[in-house]
Amino acid sequence: MTYSQIWNNSGNEADILYLEQQIETVKKEIKRAEAAELQEILEQANRKLAELEAKLDELED
Repeated sequence: MTYSQIWNNSGNEADILYLEQQIETVKKEIKRAEAAELQEILEQANRKLAELEAKLDELED
């Protein structure tokens, strides 16, 4: 692997780690919203989760 490939890959790894952390945070928010029966917040969190997972899929490809 060339230096530039390693450099680019490490950037993706940081992005992937960040997205994974954000996904976990949103999943916790979803659980809290479900427990409190806060439908609007639940819908927003589910949309955010879908966006984050789509971005993660793009990076992993």
